[in-house]
Amino acid sequence: MKVIRKSDMLRNSQEGHLRAERDFLVASENSRWVVPLVSAFQDNNNLYLVMEYMMGGDFLGLLLREDILDESVAKWYLAEMILCVEEAHKMNWIHRDVKPDNFLITSSGHLKISDFGLAFDGHWTHNQTYYNEQRYSLLRDLDMHVDGDAVDVEERNKNGARNTLELISNDAPPRGRKQESPNGPIIDWLNREQRRQFARSVVGTSQYMAPEVIRGEHYDGRCDWWSIGIILYECLYGCTPFFCESRQATKARILDHRHWLRFPSDQRYARPSLDRVPLMSVSHNAINLMMRLLEERQDRLSAKRYRENDWALRDKAAGMRRHRSSNNSLHIVYPNDADDIKSHPFFRNIHWSSMHITRPPFVPRVHGGQPITKYFDDEAEIMSASDHLDSSSYEVREELAVPDAVDQEKTMPPLQCSIRQNGKVSSFTHVSVRQSLENIRMRKREKKRPRDKLLRDPVVGRTVLEIRKKGAFVGYTYRRPKFSLSDLEEKIEAARIQNSRSAGFAASA
Repeated sequence: MKVIRKSDMLRNSQEGHLRAERDFLVASENSRWVVPLVSAFQDNNNLYLVMEYMMGGDFLGLLLREDILDESVAKWYLAEMILCVEEAHKMNWIHRDVKPDNFLITSSGHLKISDFGLAFDGHWTHNQTYYNEQRYSLLRDLDMHVDGDAVDVEERNKNGARNTLELISNDAPPRGRKQESPNGPIIDWLNREQRRQFARSVVGTSQYMAPEVIRGEHYDGRCDWWSIGIILYECLYGCTPFFCESRQATKARILDHRHWLRFPSDQRYARPSLDRVPLMSVSHNAINLMMRLLEERQDRLSAKRYRENDWALRDKAAGMRRHRSSNNSLHIVYPNDADDIKSHPFFRNIHWSSMHITRPPFVPRVHGGQPITKYFDDEAEIMSASDHLDSSSYEVREELAVPDAVDQEKTMPPLQCSIRQNGKVSSFTHVSVRQSLENIRMRKREKKRPRDKLLRDPVVGRTVLEIRKKGAFVGYTYRRPKFSLSDLEEKIEAARIQNSRSAGFAASA
């Protein structure tokens, strides 16, 4: 169960994101690749999302145990991740926070995607700007004034002095163009005019963020495929390619990714702290896929239909106007936009339509006396010989192609991201990344100013917060139907297998 404190979210102006997460989970109730929502409800202080329990923990936990994956195993998991992300895109959502932590392992060993708190579909009900504009336009209409805190008062005084000087010098800036007023029913107008064509917020986890997101540019569903490329690199090399101790340094490397992207040629080992199992070197096809995913968005491997977005953004940057009919044809995300990725030679032996019924490399097992939270506990407690990944079913490997001159340069051992030094795990592996994150979490949390001036005001702030806690999330409650389509499919499949076995026994008798 995910418990969300209302006051924290309201102070951070997260109403739009919270409603987006809830709405996506409700819409995905029949999805095979999304962690199912069982129920959503609230009280005066908290929001609650009850999700179906995923016994195997998250995929990052599996990476922490294995450190580096055999390429055939990494291929299987990456294929399921692609199906998960593609499922979100089919529903016209960008996830925007694709990372190992957000893929959970079911009791059968398959993956489902979770945590849609940063998901984006462009709808006005999920846009925080809409809520802020409605509140402050009402204050203006009623001629009500709110001071805010001391910082707001000081800033207003500075702006007042600046405006006075501008009026004296007749150098006042021109007024902005007034926004189009509603013509007809307000909801129809909002649905027609207030849908955002592209995302622009700088959100996500820095190690997995695409360069266009970091730059604050308009972006679309291709940002999720960049993150998939980062995860493949992490599975095969034990670290993300641009990781630094500082988030700003990490982002700087991502922006200069053509310089920093390197593919170490060191011997790879799985479970180096225990068995130290040697692994084969990374194939040319795997390196090629990573290189094509970790590109600028216009060159990134994805649906060719995104090129229309590139043309629109170039026109916008050049100040050219496009016809409304052309604008309406643009999409923040395209359904089935992973077709070109799925056709890459790296996935030559993957049967996409039957992935959900193939045997996973790892199936979580909880023995007698062990808690069902076993795979959510500390790394040392879940390490055991019985939990090794089974790569025997996935050893379908093509001959390694001889890399050309460009690839030989890319595969040279880098100085900055060496995976191993003298047989020891370097500081760039999963364990140290997790430790760095834990150190950040342990720092004393600074009390942040509320983003909304109404909540910062010492006179009305507390009253406004209490009113919003009661009314900001009307309609949040949801309860899953007793039987979903995915449940029905599983029951039909189980019955079919049982009938086949019964028929086989009868024939042999």
